[in-house]
Amino acid sequence: MSFNLSDPCLWCIEGVAPDGVHDVLGPVYKLCRACLKVCPTCEGEGLYPAAPTCLSCLLDRLAALGLSPLFCLGCSGVIDLVDLDTKPEVTPHGRH
Repeated sequence: MSFNLSDPCLWCIEGVAPDGVHDVLGPVYKLCRACLKVCPTCEGEGLYPAAPTCLSCLLDRLAALGLSPLFCLGCSGVIDLVDLDTKPEVTPHGRH
């Protein structure tokens, strides 16, 4: 059997490595620390859900649970889940 992947890393599949099963997100991946630099924004904590077929599917599934994902601005991984009922604290433009 041959996969013909573009990277020969034995720890990951195309830059992402399995990282277990999250209690809400299900099976997740993380960026491979052997191939890629650790994201400086989330320090490598970003998770990539394996199950959803698209971003809209993920958002819909989490909304049905009353949750919304927070994405890392550096690597786009999910770094937290917040209740949809919780209003985020907003800093006015003149103060940041």
